Order: sequence, then structure tokens, then C-alpha cells
Amino acid sequence: MPRLLIENSQIWQEDRFLSGHTLVLEDGLIKDVCPAAGVQPMPDDRRIDGGGVYALPGFVDLHVHGGDGYDVMDASPSSLQGLCEFLARQGVTSFLGTTMADTRERIDAALATISACAGRPHSPLLGAHLEGPYLNPDYRGSQPEAHLRAPTAEEYLPWLDLGTIKQITLAPELDGAAELMRAAHARGIILSQGHSGASYEATREYIAAGLRQITHTFNGMAGIHHRRPGSFVAASEDPAVNFEIIPDGVHVHPAVLRMLLRLVGSERVIVVTDAMRAAGLADGEFGMGDVAVVVKDGIARDRRGSLAGSTLTMAQALRNMMAFCDLSLAKALPMLTRVPARAIGMYPRKGSLQPGTDADLVLWDVDGGLRATLIGGEPVYVAEEKAVPGL
Repeated sequence: MPRLLIENSQIWQEDRFLSGHTLVLEDGLIKDVCPAAGVQPMPDDRRIDGGGVYALPGFVDLHVHGGDGYDVMDASPSSLQGLCEFLARQGVTSFLGTTMADTRERIDAALATISACAGRPHSPLLGAHLEGPYLNPDYRGSQPEAHLRAPTAEEYLPWLDLGTIKQITLAPELDGAAELMRAAHARGIILSQGHSGASYEATREYIAAGLRQITHTFNGMAGIHHRRPGSFVAASEDPAVNFEIIPDGVHVHPAVLRMLLRLVGSERVIVVTDAMRAAGLADGEFGMGDVAVVVKDGIARDRRGSLAGSTLTMAQALRNMMAFCDLSLAKALPMLTRVPARAIGMYPRKGSLQPGTDADLVLWDVDGGLRATLIGGEPVYVAEEKAVPGL
């Protein structure tokens, strides 16, 4: 296959940008990053003029339910393909299709569809994030109470054995959760605490048992009290635990985002969207499983007023993290790339532009935003109004 040369761009290399270098892509991988003068173009090379924009690793979203009218729980290959195309237009080159609490049959169907579609060439779908049905009803948010239940091996072992689940969100205090955690941990699945009322003391025990993440931090969990510090404080004290955060300005106030970064550092913060079907669409009424959701002013809520996911995109999340926390692009970027990829054991293959890694990247203009998305070295999205010579 011919090489693809990305020239005249500022290339991300872990914690800095390189200028005057060429990114060499071949056979779906980053072949080399070298000074432009050291690259001898071949007759069949494809050459892209980056026009001085940034070449970034593609965004990695570990928590996304839907977008552009599609939802993971549709359990439809065409719907999942539509979601993949929508996310690629937002710079996402890797994501976990996230389920919600529902009947066993519907979750079976959703996981089977993800399993059949994950890992296809030039697709951003990596696998599944099982959010529910093993959640605490007192902290359910918009998760449907009728579908919440305690874990049983008869139900969850077939799901785990599919091999497609990369992350599970659960309330570890439920009866049977300890056995689920052991089974998932043995299979290398990331355990994330969410929709949980676990105490400080209990959370410390769960971390010792393999808990490694907090789902949509500060949402669906008990708050901090000076005599009952709760799960957030317990997790913050252990450097092995990461924190999902939804930087839409609604789920978490920017001041609290800044507090989180000061407390645990950016290498433990994972930016997610928790996007639902309405992401990318106008306000209106939408379904989310059995839950009726109304989106007004871009904010999704169920009939009780609980937040029901978000309409955030990763492209906007990057801008928000920079604005809310006064961060440079270099400081904000790892929370959307390196940290989530590392959390699920896929770094540096994903979330990096090091030689030998997957050629999943975006061309990003600080002023104009996303200009192109490439997965496996192939362009899957090019912004028409920001044409890139060579694409």
C-alpha cells in the first residue's frame, strides 16, 4: 500500500508538539515521525498538506450511549454504523458503546450487535461499556428503576464471556457484586463505580478488590460530607483510580472541574461525553431505552428532571476543558486520548502518535476546530468547509 505523508503540521508527541516534521503512515500504522528534510517522497505516496494545523491522536470516549438519532440500545448494525460515522465527525477514533439498565433480552441484543461490529477496519468501535443493570436505585439518575437488579452469575457470565465488554459500571454494594467484580477482574475488564451510595470505608475495600474508576464523577453518587467523606474521597486517595468527567458545564461546575484537577492531576482524569441519542440534533423529545427524555437548550432530562446523559461531543469537550480550566491544548489533550486509552489497556496503540501505533488521528485547527479524522490511516471524515489539500 502507498504511504500517506502528513506534512506541514504540528505533531503531538506525548507532551509536546513537533514542528517541521512529517508524519509517515503505512499499512494502517504510524510508520515514522521524522524531520521533513529526512523524508524522501516516493512516486505513489499520498501527500497531505496540514497547513500548519495540529496532528493529534484521535479522541477516545469510554462512555457514549448515542448521537445523531442513534442509540447503542437500538441493537441494530445500521444504527451502530450511523453512530460510528457521527462520532468520527467529532474526532472520535475509539469508543465504547455504552448500554443502560434494561431487560436481559435487550442487553443481550445490544452486546451481540456490538460484538459483531467492533474491530472492523476503519471503525472507531472498540467494544462495550456495560452501565447497569447492577446499579443502586437510590442513585439511579435517569436509569429506569424497573430494570435495576442485583447481579447473578447466570445473567452476567454469558455477557463477560463474549469478550466485547471493556468496562463495567456497577454499584459494588449490591448483593452479588463482589462475585461479579472477581469474574470481571479476572477477564481484564475495567471496574468502575457508579450510581452507587458506597461509603468511604466500603470504597476503599472495593479498590483493594480491583475497582479502578469512578463513572461520571460527582453524578450518581453520594456527595462529600466532613464526617462522611464518601466514595470520591476514598478514590482520590488511591493513585490507581481514575475519574470520568463530563465537561459540558451542566453535570459539573467548572470550579469543581478545576478542583478535581488540582486534587488528583490530569493523568487520572478521563473526559467522557455520556452522550445520548440527541447529541448533534436540535432540542426535542427523545427515547433512551424505556426513558422519555426532553432536550431543552441542549440539556437532556427525564420527566422527573434528572439529567439523562448529555448532548456533548468530544470536540466540544476539548474546547470546554481548555476554557473551563484555563488549559493549553497540550495540557487538555491527554485527558481525551492517553488517559482513557491507558485506562482500558490500549495505550500506546490508541491515544498516541508514536511510531508503531495505530494511525488514528485528527487534524485540528485551534480556531476552526476539526478538519479531518483518520482511522487506520484512512480518512473517514473531512470537513468540507475546511478542505485539506491531499485528502
